[in-house]
Amino acid sequence: MADQKLVGQNYTTPDLVAKVTGQAKYAEDFKAEGMLFAKLLLSPMPHARVTRIDMSAALAMPGVKAILTADDLPGAQAGATLGENVVSTAQGERPLTMEPVYEGEPILAVAAVDELTAAEAIERIQIEFEPLPFSVDPIESLKPGSPNARLQGNTWIRPTAPPSPPAGRAGAGAAAGAAAGAAAPAPAAAPAAVSAPAPPVGAVSFADVAERIKKLAAVGAKAARVALHTGVVRFLVGHMVGW
Repeated sequence: MADQKLVGQNYTTPDLVAKVTGQAKYAEDFKAEGMLFAKLLLSPMPHARVTRIDMSAALAMPGVKAILTADDLPGAQAGATLGENVVSTAQGERPLTMEPVYEGEPILAVAAVDELTAAEAIERIQIEFEPLPFSVDPIESLKPGSPNARLQGNTWIRPTAPPSPPAGRAGAGAAAGAAAGAAAPAPAAAPAAVSAPAPPVGAVSFADVAERIKKLAAVGAKAARVALHTGVVRFLVGHMVGW
C-alpha cells in the first residue's frame, strides 16, 4: 500500500501556493489577439414576444463588433441525437429566441472588444415586448382554461393513432367474418341505451394527473423539481401521464 502514503497525512498540493497567492492562471486570464467579449440581453418576463428591437445606438458605439439575434442562427433541428439517449425537438431550448418562455432566457448577444463595452452596449439597446400568458404551477396549468407556458399547448408529447391492422390473414379473416355475418339472420334489436362517449386514447382527468404527480413527488421522483423550468414541466408531466 505504498501508493497511499498521503492518506491520513497533511500535504501540500502542487497548485496550492499559486492559488492562495493569486499567481494561478485560469481560462479567464488568457487573452488572444483579436479576441472579443460577449454579453447577453436576457428576458425580463416569464413569457413574451419580442415586437421591436432598436440596436442602432449600440452598433454605433466604438468597439462593438456585432449583435446576434435568433434570426441570425439556424432554426431548431428536430430529431438530432444529443447523446445519453436525448433527441432534440423543435421546442427545445434555443441559444437565442424572440419568444422567451422563462425570465432570463437569452434574446440577443453583443460582441465587443472588451467586457465593459459589451455591457454598455446592452444598456443602449431598446427592446419592446408583448406579454403572453405564463404558468408557474404545473398542477394549475393542467386545469381547463388555465394559461400554458408555451403557445403550442400544454404538453410536448401527444398520443399517436393506433396502427392499422396488417393486410393478409387478418384481413381475410375479417372479410370472411363479415360475409358470414351477412348470411346469418340478424338478431333481435336490443333496447336502446344511452351511454357517455368513450374518452379519447391517452386522455386522463385532472384529478388523475394531480394524484400521479403527488405520488411521484412523495417518493422523491424528479417531478418534485419540475417548478424549476416550465418547459421541463411540460415534458415531465406529459411523460408521466402517458401523453
